[in-house]
Amino acid sequence: MYKGTPELALRPREIGESGCFMRKIIPVALFLAAFTSLQFLTPASAATNKCSWDSASGWVARENALPGYQGWAKEIRLGFTSDYPFGMQDKKTQSYLDSGYTSKYVQGWFDSSSATCGQKVQLHLRGNNEPVIISLFRLGYYGDTGARLVKKIIAARVREEIRLNVSPAPEKIVYTEWPSYFDFIPDESTPPGQYVFRLDDKYNKSSLVPLTIVDPQSSAPLTFVSSVFTWQMYNHWGGYSAYKGPNLKRTTRSVVTSFNRPYDGDGSGQLRYMEAPVISKIEKLGIDTNYITDFELDSIPSAITRTKSIAFGGHAEYWTSNMRKNIEYALAHSVNLINLGGNAAYNRPLLQNKNRELAMWRDSGFVDPRGKDPLLATSAWRDAPINQPESLILGSQYVGLGLKADYTITRPSAWPMSVLPNLETLKNVVGREVDSPLYSKGPAVQVLAHTTVTFRKRVIEPMATYYNTESLAGVINVGTNGWVCGMENICPWHPGIPLETQSALQAVTGEILIEAAKGPLGKTHPAKVDVPARP
Repeated sequence: MYKGTPELALRPREIGESGCFMRKIIPVALFLAAFTSLQFLTPASAATNKCSWDSASGWVARENALPGYQGWAKEIRLGFTSDYPFGMQDKKTQSYLDSGYTSKYVQGWFDSSSATCGQKVQLHLRGNNEPVIISLFRLGYYGDTGARLVKKIIAARVREEIRLNVSPAPEKIVYTEWPSYFDFIPDESTPPGQYVFRLDDKYNKSSLVPLTIVDPQSSAPLTFVSSVFTWQMYNHWGGYSAYKGPNLKRTTRSVVTSFNRPYDGDGSGQLRYMEAPVISKIEKLGIDTNYITDFELDSIPSAITRTKSIAFGGHAEYWTSNMRKNIEYALAHSVNLINLGGNAAYNRPLLQNKNRELAMWRDSGFVDPRGKDPLLATSAWRDAPINQPESLILGSQYVGLGLKADYTITRPSAWPMSVLPNLETLKNVVGREVDSPLYSKGPAVQVLAHTTVTFRKRVIEPMATYYNTESLAGVINVGTNGWVCGMENICPWHPGIPLETQSALQAVTGEILIEAAKGPLGKTHPAKVDVPARP
């Protein structure tokens, strides 16, 4: 990969929060400044290894007392990243979503999904031969604005990059070799959390690039895991994902996906609708949180050894062997597991090529070269040669796709639904993918909510479940993708979550997070048994 400073592209200059922030057209003076005042700048120097981040109790509340920025995602349409690209429903954006390298959109990707204090990560960009303003936002609550503007940077004349690389079959890896325009090094101004880098130029074709800033020394009571492996598997940028090829058929899909390309949709993967509402709720409550990604959960077991609870957002489908092993270890040591989605821990991918690629051979028409190896085969966890269904951990497992229904609260007086007085139904929250404990082996569970639907000509019963491990850890699986996006009525596949349901989802989620951050849920909220153990 090209590592040097690109021709005609100069290293960025930071501008303060009071600097000009582009809405639709960057003023001419700003463009001139981008070429004159930046041309003699050198690459960012190495930062110190000690950022003096505020990590004392209450740091998240203090962080969220800072001013927010209401328009952080203004004019950037929420993009649906799924096995059926959002462009199928909107032909006007088809070329952007499926062949983004030919569009006018400013796009980019980092050479790492996360970074910590003093660690340099590079932002690779394509543009329109114009300067680009890079606005760095930290996601949170911030008075209900959703984000705080940390700084702005100008990258001079980001060139067009028309070339797209697609490796031969069967892998069909889509990747780019765009040059780096910006060396980002987390410092004292960028405390741990989930960040997005907004990219703008004069064409008003903006996009986002996500990055998680991690504190390896965190002992926060709650750990939130950003599901970047799942985002990448569904990423259709360049015409290929792990689900579909350019003709939108599984037979032409990628067997291996690369992180060296932007995410489709708005550029942030599934962050905005599957995770951002939870992050906002966590920070509104002031819960000190350890922010990590799938990468840390896979490769750094200590990332979750000092926490009391681990939480996932609305879609955490892809778990490597190391991820599952580390979760199992945490559960055995009284750490709670909260899954606020559906279809979690379903597939087992394999990291390769210095952890910049994910392999998944199932349904490809080609033979997995490691297909008989129970340690290295890529398949659903429940399938041979692994034979370890996700229900053994979550209490329930994936049973259907494309559904839409209401949840009926099973025990209104039982925790955590007891925070909803006089409410019996969570309307329109069931979908897009759903789970149930009834069709697989697993532990005895309490049913928090349930529904009955017809799927592929058979009746199934999706459920939200809760159980306690022998160590008294609590495991909650809400069993639907619609929970997190329903908190703010931003589910791309079925809008129209009633306000009453939004408020209820906010209340229950808050109760779960608050109690889970205190310690083993089995001590304070022992689960009742509705569905017996299935050996």
